[in-house]
Amino acid sequence: MNKSLISYLTAATVVVAALPADAANVYKSDDTSLNIIGRVKVDLQNNDADAKHRMAGTARLGASGTSKVNDSVSVFGYLLYDLQAQETDKVEDKIKIRYGYVGFNFNEFGKLTFGRLEDAFYKTTKVTDIFWNWGKRGVTYWGLSKNDYGGRQDGQAIYELKHGGLSFLASYRFKDTNDDLSYGAGTSIGYEFDLGDDPLGFWVGYNHYEGLNSNWDPVKGLYVGADKEEIAGSVYYGTRGAPGIYGALVYNYGKLEKTYKGSGINTVLSYTTPGQMFSIYGSYAYIWNHDREMTKNVDGIRSDRKALSNFFNIGIDYNITSNAVIYIEGEHRYKAVFNKETANLFTLGFIYNF
Repeated sequence: MNKSLISYLTAATVVVAALPADAANVYKSDDTSLNIIGRVKVDLQNNDADAKHRMAGTARLGASGTSKVNDSVSVFGYLLYDLQAQETDKVEDKIKIRYGYVGFNFNEFGKLTFGRLEDAFYKTTKVTDIFWNWGKRGVTYWGLSKNDYGGRQDGQAIYELKHGGLSFLASYRFKDTNDDLSYGAGTSIGYEFDLGDDPLGFWVGYNHYEGLNSNWDPVKGLYVGADKEEIAGSVYYGTRGAPGIYGALVYNYGKLEKTYKGSGINTVLSYTTPGQMFSIYGSYAYIWNHDREMTKNVDGIRSDRKALSNFFNIGIDYNITSNAVIYIEGEHRYKAVFNKETANLFTLGFIYNF
C-alpha cells in the first residue's frame, strides 16, 4: 500500500471517530415518534483486473416514524436515500431512493406495507446477505442479466405475519410505468427454533414475475419483458453480529425466459468475538448453468459455460463502537456466464451509522 493510500485511510479514520454517536430522535410522545437515520461510508477499493485504486464515498439519509391510531393499529413510514459523493452530470445518479414505504401495523394480526422495498421472497435468501459490498452471489434474486428482475423495487404490497417461531410473508408487485413487467408475486414461510443464544431457522420461498411481452431489444441485445420464476430454501444457525458462530445456506433455482436457467448455493460462515469487537466471515457462491443452448451473457451473446455465477468472499470487521466500523472485504471472481474474467477485488472501508 503506498503513502497516498495510507494518508487517505488516516483521514477517513479521523472523520469517522469525530462523528456523534447518538441516534437522532426528532420527536417522541406516547403515540408518535420520528427519527432521523443515516450512514456515512468511505471505501478504498482495489481491482487487480485494471490495477487501479479508487476511493468511493457514499451516504444514506432518511427518516422513520410511527403513529398510534388505537390500541390495535398503528401507521408507519420509512424513507432512505442513497447519496453518491462522486462527480456526475446526472442528478438521478447522485440521489436515489433506496427505501420508501408506508404501512399499517396490526400487532398480532400482522403488518401491511406499501412502497419501495424487497419482496417477500427476499426473506428466504436474506440469511446469506451479510457483506457490506458483495455477497448474495449464489441466488438469482438480485438479478444476473441486464434484462433481469429482482432486488428493491417500487410498487410492492407486502403482508407479514409472525406467530411464535412461525413467520409468513406474501407480496404483490404492481406494474411500473417505466419497465416491462406486468406483475410480480412471491411468498416466504419460515420457522425459528429457540435454542437459547443460538436460534436455528428454516425458510422456503417462491417468486414469479410476469413480463408484458418477451421481445428482442437490439439496443440491450437481450429479451425484455421475459417471465421469471424462482424457488429457494434456506437454513441458518445463530445470530449475525452476536458473539459466537453464525452460519447459513441458501439453495436457489431460477429461470429467466430466453436468457438463463440454473440452480445454485450460497453459503456463509462468520464468527464474532465475545466482546463483539471483531467479526470474521466468508462466503462461497455457485450457480450451475442448466441450459447452455439458451443461456446468454450480459451482452446478449450465447454462452455455454457451466457456471452462471461463481464467487468466493471473505471479510473482517473491527467495531470501533456499536455504530462505527472499519472493515476489509475481498472477493475472488471466477469465470462464468455473467462474469467474463477471473479477478480479485479488495475493499478497505469505514462506516458510521446513525
